[in-house]
Amino acid sequence: MKKLLLTTLSIAAGFGAFSQTFVSTAAQNKNVVLEELTGKTCQYCPDGHKRAQDLKNANPGRVVLLNIHTGGYAAGTPNYRSTWGDYVGGLYSVSGYPTGAVNRDDFGAGVMTSRGDWAANAATTLGTSSPVNVAGQASINLDTRALTLNVETYYTAAGTGTTNKLHVVIMQSNIAGPQTGGATYNPTAILPNGDYNHTHMVRHTLTPNAGDNIATISSGTFQANPYTYTIPTQINNIPVNLADLEIAVFVTEGAATGKVVTGDYASISFTTATPLGASNGAASMDASLGAVCGTTVDATMKITNMGNAALNTATVQYIVNGGTPATYQHTFTSPLATGQYEDITIPGIAGLTSGGASSNIDLSITMLNGSANPGTNTSAGHSVSTASTTQAGSTAGVINITTDRWGAETTWELYDETAGSAVASGGPYTNEAANGAYPQAAVNATLVDGNCYKFIVEDSYGDGMDGGFGTGTFSLVVGGTTVSSGGNFGDSDGEKFVLDVSTGINDNVSSNNVSIFPNPTKDVSVINFELTESTLVEMEVVNSVGSIVNNSSQTMNSGAQKITFDGTELPNGIYFVNLTLGNKVITKKISLIK
Repeated sequence: MKKLLLTTLSIAAGFGAFSQTFVSTAAQNKNVVLEELTGKTCQYCPDGHKRAQDLKNANPGRVVLLNIHTGGYAAGTPNYRSTWGDYVGGLYSVSGYPTGAVNRDDFGAGVMTSRGDWAANAATTLGTSSPVNVAGQASINLDTRALTLNVETYYTAAGTGTTNKLHVVIMQSNIAGPQTGGATYNPTAILPNGDYNHTHMVRHTLTPNAGDNIATISSGTFQANPYTYTIPTQINNIPVNLADLEIAVFVTEGAATGKVVTGDYASISFTTATPLGASNGAASMDASLGAVCGTTVDATMKITNMGNAALNTATVQYIVNGGTPATYQHTFTSPLATGQYEDITIPGIAGLTSGGASSNIDLSITMLNGSANPGTNTSAGHSVSTASTTQAGSTAGVINITTDRWGAETTWELYDETAGSAVASGGPYTNEAANGAYPQAAVNATLVDGNCYKFIVEDSYGDGMDGGFGTGTFSLVVGGTTVSSGGNFGDSDGEKFVLDVSTGINDNVSSNNVSIFPNPTKDVSVINFELTESTLVEMEVVNSVGSIVNNSSQTMNSGAQKITFDGTELPNGIYFVNLTLGNKVITKKISLIK
């Protein structure tokens, strides 16, 4: 994805000069300002995001989107809320989410309306004449993060009331994070790592909650408002990428709940004293279900041109597990201008440790346009796990699904990553009239010894199969070994694994199931397994970023055995238990939810 930024015209008059410079003086129709109230745990909010974006795309230059995370669906971390967003969320009564105001106008069903009303209300607004035009021009210094903005208003006719208000709101797009219902209702917003791509998210306002006063609103009146702001590197612990910023400027009638008259996006240009430079955002690895098949992985990195010369090529260095550095050179399809960025893919990073182990990858930009990069741009400490090996007595697999009441929310797939094809899939199932457990027909599948598989179960609502509407469960059993099971999860659960059909000869561990109960756990789980002979047993507990948080070893006798996972002192999250049983390594995932 390449971010193309608008280039502003030079400003004929200095900030604060009271003469019209760039705002239009011709009579125009209103633009739409859609203030959408949303939240990351709202199931249908992604459908609102999609409808709003479709509306904007259908009316180029005429629709301004403000995605406001507020209310109960925006609680918790990451914190996407803003002071101004909570203020707007409290101005009107809200019956459900997502909801939105088209120019804060009441078209007969209240100001805040459901997503199905936005397009019709917007069409009415776009066909209505506006008494005022508003425009903004901004410049961001990449070296200091200083924003300077001039906003101009011009009244082609008398405004409504005695005063109006001017608003300046900063939004940010391309924020990767959680979002319930994203895969179902806005699948194009799902990133390769499974995160949701949030756009037009309100981050900050440069004006008071109720706006800056426009005292004179008679025909022919011009007003210029200057603003300055040093943009922080983070807001609520969420990075602020300068190239992803948008600035909305709009005018409302005088009252706090006054209608939005019209609005627009300010144009943004960038300046820098750096002759040539680039920065890279934190890279992400294409590792679904927390692991990759094989010993290679593709990485995605955001490269932003922070210099005043066009960027044609960039060389990325990567180091796996502290080994020998390797490089990849990327040539941009179109040269990156100052402030532009592009998400590039570094393909086939090799050398990962197999067998369910974690590997560390460090990436950095070393060359720009064939010359050494003058900046330090290391994106270090990326942990990637490979799929663990699962021993089984045969290649015969069976998938068992028991849904809760809302069977239509459940889908699943068993995918052969080695062959690149689906082996089996199922769902959605039928919704039932009451809470309960509803077994579905078992599905048989034949797997291939040595191949790597992904088994994933998804819930479109985001509350799993055991979230209060019955006791749904799932399991994948291969050759008598339970590879994956559960029911209490969020959007998805499952496992990646490499199948190893065991003959039982000289194996230290039985082909019987290695199980963990309870899982998820609030504190302590017991890992049960069987040994065919006296064996050294080692347990290593790794967190989601690849850091070892606990390890132990002991020699255990043959027969049924157990080891305790103690998460009492650990924070909530996903942990991987690497169990070494003689010459076998088995990795299991534990969810710690307190």
